[in-house]
Amino acid sequence: MEIWQWAHQWLQTALTGMANPWVIGIALVLTSFLLEDVSIAAAAALATHGTVTWEWAFAWVFAGIAMGDVGLYALGLGARRLPWLHRNYIERQRHSGIKQRLERHLPTAVLLARVIPGLRLVTYTLCGFTRVPAAAFCLWVAVAVALWTAGLFWLGAVAGEALARALHIPQAVAVALPIVAVAVIVPLLKYLQKRTKRAPA
Repeated sequence: MEIWQWAHQWLQTALTGMANPWVIGIALVLTSFLLEDVSIAAAAALATHGTVTWEWAFAWVFAGIAMGDVGLYALGLGARRLPWLHRNYIERQRHSGIKQRLERHLPTAVLLARVIPGLRLVTYTLCGFTRVPAAAFCLWVAVAVALWTAGLFWLGAVAGEALARALHIPQAVAVALPIVAVAVIVPLLKYLQKRTKRAPA
């Protein structure tokens, strides 16, 4: 039980030092640029603790993740300024129709990229590079981020309550655990799947 007491003490110390909601919000936004699921876990813990409301916690995390996703689109758009890259794309585009396929399946592409590790960088920058309509892209990013964040909040709240009762740990810590577990397990499963495919028969 010592580890749970340490985690609770650390959380209490962090919360005391971050009493200002604007400081908390900025910290969540900045964290989401690097570690989205950690930011969501922290926001859920803060909301459970009562430091911020669930609505504000969701809004800050949503804003940070959405800005990061739109940033990837902007990165792809900026890459068009590289002459050799743009020239090669134009030649291939005549035969492949990448932009048309992306536009036709944009909702599926954005939603899948949101939940499958490793797809977002490629998919979102490609959307920018091919100039998929920005308004449509931003709309589906907003939908994907809202669903993902709300889903993890719900998982943390439901599973966290059960964990707090079963393990007798502070609820603010328990709420964060399932979200962190998802952040670790999903990429791990993808890695193991790749290893299985590469293994000789």
